[in-house]
Amino acid sequence: MIDPNKLRKIVLDLVYSKQSGHIGGCFSIAGTIAYLFSNYDFINENKLILSKGHSVPIIYAVLLELGLIKKEHLYNTFREINSQFQGHPDKNLCKFLHANTGSLGQGLSIALGHALAKKIKNEPGKVFCIIGDGELEEGQIWEAIRLAPKLRLDNLICILDNNGYSNDNKISWKTIELSRIVDNFCWDFIGNIEKEEDIEKIFNRRKMPIKDLPGFIISNIAKGHGTSISSNGNYHSKIPTEQEYIQMSKELGYDK
Repeated sequence: MIDPNKLRKIVLDLVYSKQSGHIGGCFSIAGTIAYLFSNYDFINENKLILSKGHSVPIIYAVLLELGLIKKEHLYNTFREINSQFQGHPDKNLCKFLHANTGSLGQGLSIALGHALAKKIKNEPGKVFCIIGDGELEEGQIWEAIRLAPKLRLDNLICILDNNGYSNDNKISWKTIELSRIVDNFCWDFIGNIEKEEDIEKIFNRRKMPIKDLPGFIISNIAKGHGTSISSNGNYHSKIPTEQEYIQMSKELGYDK
């Protein structure tokens, strides 16, 4: 199993070295990303659409941890012009990505297209889509939520990163209300992730999908989870000071 804190440390190093990037949203989904890439083949069979594209450094981190990209290439070119490793996903530059995202609200619609294509072509594998809680304010997300059951996309799983904050505001979506809403839209509500230890248990509930119903998971892991400095909600695009960087590295267990 990939260590989520190792992925967080890579993200921290990248953002600190370039003095640019997004730590908080990467940290909240680190456990989910670690689980997915430890259990599913995203090179040959399954697809992952990161709708909240600003969190793509966590994808670069897991690709590095899996040995699919070179460390020096990632660290030297992260967020540089024409680099494979842009601040938002670019599948044309990085072959391991499945969609160009960054305009929030569009990723779930893209995921529907991939899932429908798999159905039409009778291809194996699942399509996972990670959306942010701020994106729920976009109408296109709800249009996609409404359409997916009509298309009988039981090969689609949407994961809501309900981490409590958007760019500059606190978000207050209530989990119980969201679970009822997606259930009323005829999705299979799989469960809530309250802590990283829950992740495998929640995903295991979907080993055998309910016929014709897409799956929905809500992750309530806090924004910036992993260190005491970043978990107070103010680490959307904030860059740590040198002292904060050292302390965060120590708390992650990778201070060297």
